[in-house]
Amino acid sequence: MKKYQNKAWLKAKFIDENLTRNRVAEMAGVSSNTIRRYLRKFNITKDPKNIYRSRTTTEIPIKYVIDKCANCEDDAKIRREYYIRRVKENKSEFFCSKLCADIRHSERMKGEGNPNFEGVWHAQCPSEWAKEKREEATRKMIETVVREGTFRGEKNGRWRGGERIHNCVICDKETKVRPFEHRLIISGERKPCCSLSCVAALGRRNIRTEGTSIERAMASELSKRGIKYDEQFNLEDKFRPDFYLPKYNIIIECDGDYWHRLPDVVSRDKRKNAYYKERGYAVFRFWESEINESVEACVDIILAEINEKEAIA
Repeated sequence: MKKYQNKAWLKAKFIDENLTRNRVAEMAGVSSNTIRRYLRKFNITKDPKNIYRSRTTTEIPIKYVIDKCANCEDDAKIRREYYIRRVKENKSEFFCSKLCADIRHSERMKGEGNPNFEGVWHAQCPSEWAKEKREEATRKMIETVVREGTFRGEKNGRWRGGERIHNCVICDKETKVRPFEHRLIISGERKPCCSLSCVAALGRRNIRTEGTSIERAMASELSKRGIKYDEQFNLEDKFRPDFYLPKYNIIIECDGDYWHRLPDVVSRDKRKNAYYKERGYAVFRFWESEINESVEACVDIILAEINEKEAIA
């Protein structure tokens, strides 16, 4: 084996002795490209913490660095730019999660070194800072904002001056959205809504649930009798009754014996009944025990209402 093919020798010359690639190539009696090839093969680089470079001709470094967590010693994935900046600042501790960072921070802040020692705030509040200290803190904040890319004005995704107009998908009311919301709407990841009530209505519109056993029994019996119905009908984006008979303006609810006897659910069902009746719907509620005992008898009650409506018509 030639010496440049030995990883330990190559690392000692290139890293420990800090020789250039051309100098190592002269010592080994080979070309610089040969040394570069073996450096890639052995993943030897002078970047901080052995940052791996991709094996392309441009040698573009990857975006993240893997280091050991200073708290739990697990692998920590760190953004390369942040990592290099911290190393240049002689700060060598990195963490795999916010929890580990908080644990290490709390260990440092024990005793009188903690500005909140014994529940009393010993440090100076920002409002009491001297003018020079406030200006320095502001300067650092601005540097962070620029470095992280969260610019002000038009380059800020939350800039109010860049609001766009969209129509609410529920009530068709015009509503203003900020640039980052506008991008989500254009991409189809979000629907424009003007209020929380419209957001809730949109959720009810898109909900998909599997029918319970008593709902399946009711659906089967209605189909046998030739009664046309809509299941899980979206009523004005407010409620979703179990069954709606559009021809006769009838609503059918199938209530479980346990859940629909709970106080909160009883109160909600009363509100739903009042809402249905205010809008002219005939409401029929059947308990789980009634449907299980005889779903035919339940549908007979509905047929009586249908026959009465047809007789009046």
